[in-house]
This record gives sequence, structure tokens and C-alpha cells, in this order.
Amino acid sequence: MPFDGQLLPLRRLTVADVLDGAFRTFRAVFAPAAVIVLVIIGPLQFATNLVLSRVAPGIVGGGLSAIIDLDVFAAAPADNALVLTNLVSGLLGYLLSLVASAGVVALLLAVDRGEEGQVTSPLGLAFKVLLPTLIASFLLGVLGIGAAIALAIGSLVLLVIPILGVVVMVLVVLPLYLLGIASFVALISLVVPVAVVERQGPLATLARAVRVFTRQPLRIAWISLLIGVVTVILALALQLPFLLLSEVAPTGGWAIEALGETAGQILSVPVSAAAALLVYLDVRVRWEAVDLRHRARTLVPR
Repeated sequence: MPFDGQLLPLRRLTVADVLDGAFRTFRAVFAPAAVIVLVIIGPLQFATNLVLSRVAPGIVGGGLSAIIDLDVFAAAPADNALVLTNLVSGLLGYLLSLVASAGVVALLLAVDRGEEGQVTSPLGLAFKVLLPTLIASFLLGVLGIGAAIALAIGSLVLLVIPILGVVVMVLVVLPLYLLGIASFVALISLVVPVAVVERQGPLATLARAVRVFTRQPLRIAWISLLIGVVTVILALALQLPFLLLSEVAPTGGWAIEALGETAGQILSVPVSAAAALLVYLDVRVRWEAVDLRHRARTLVPR
């Protein structure tokens, strides 16, 4: 999928550039991006909270103080229903978050080409690339679980060794765990922009995401983690007023909390998608020199 080049400067993007660019592009497409998140993720959030308010009333609807004082054993009688609800909503939530992120990426590319910021066309493309995105993400998950199991087995072997094992565990294995988590987060974030921009099959999408990541692994991992932390903090800040309001509301607290959670996702999903797109395009144009047209156009005197 071509891009016009207005998203990127000629120099390599810094961490500050990605952060600023993600929020700047989000502001530029706020209305259609918000609609995409509302349409795709909003209904599931409300349905999940509604079901939870029935099977485990103490989980949602009580506001901030209820969350702080939550007793995890209070919902024991409805444990099976609670686990099933969380499992189904978690799987559907991840699936729909892929669709919403792909829709935002397609929207950003369309606006970058000078097209009008619409909702239907980006969402149509998002559903077209859903299968390769989902399969590539699943394969990454399998690889990540396999690596985690291998490290866990290695850790158990090291713990048998009295002193040296503990030293190696702290100095080698623990940093490998942290690096693996950061790498997994970064790779998962790259899958969506790769799928939307390249429109290839799942294996090609996964291979390309891995190749791009290996070009600048530490930089991409650092940016992905930083964006994740920033968006989580801002999303929680947006949810806080809704939690306080649901605490004093006589009824419908679950709906108020669902509205707050959706508001947080209206910020976090587009910003994360924009940051991942900027990182991918930045590495892509430096790696493959597909920005020659953009460079020539920029350098020509006007």
C-alpha cells in the first residue's frame, strides 16, 4: 500500500519524533479514529461489563473504591462463569483490537496520501488483512510461549546449582526474560502496520515483521515499551473520572465504567497504531530506500 511520504522526515526518527508524531497524527484523524474504535471495540466493552455485572457484581460498577477493596474470592460461586466471560471477552477483545488498529493504520495512510478521512474504506481494508494479521500474531505467540518455556526450564536447572546458578539467573536469565518480553511486544506491534502496508500472506507478514525488527531491535523495543507505558497511563487517567462517577451513581455503574474504558481505548489504540506505523515506515524507507521519490520531491527547488 503506497504512502505519500508526509509522515516521515528525511532524517531517522528519534524516540521523541515517534511520540510527538503519534499524538500529532492522532489529533489529525481524531474523529474518524474515534468512530473506528467506538464501532469495533465499544459494543464488546459494554457487553462484557453487562455480563460481569450479572455473574460477578463486585467486579464492575462499584467505582474506584470497589476496585481497591476488591476481594478476588468474593466471586467464587460464579467462578466458572467469570472465567468464561473473561476468556471470551479477552479473545474477542484482542481480535477486535487488531481490526481497530489496522483500520487506524489504513486511515493514516489514506490521509497521508491526501484522501479524505473516512471510516468505511479503512475498516474494509482492516477486515481484508485480518486473517494474515491474526495468523501472524498467533505464530508469534506460539514462538513467544516456546521461548518462555525454554527459559523457564533453563532457570529450574540453574536453581539446582547453589551459588553460581543464582548469579547466572540474576545476571543472564532475568535480563533475557525482560529482553524477550520487550522484543515480543515490539514484534506484535509491527504485525499490524506490516499487514496493512504490504498486504501479504501471514507467513510473509511475520517474516517481514521479524526482518524489520532485527534491523534495529533495541531501538524498536524501547520505543514500543515507552509508547505502551505512556498510552496506559493516559488511558487510566481518562478512565479515572468515570470510575469516580460510577461510584456515586445510583445505578448503571457498569455502563459508566464501560464508557470510561472505551474512552481510554479511543486514545490508546490509535496512538499505539500510529507509533507502530511510524516506526515501521521509518525502518522500511531507510532499509529499502523506497523514499527516493519523497527525497527527490523535497529537494527540488520550488
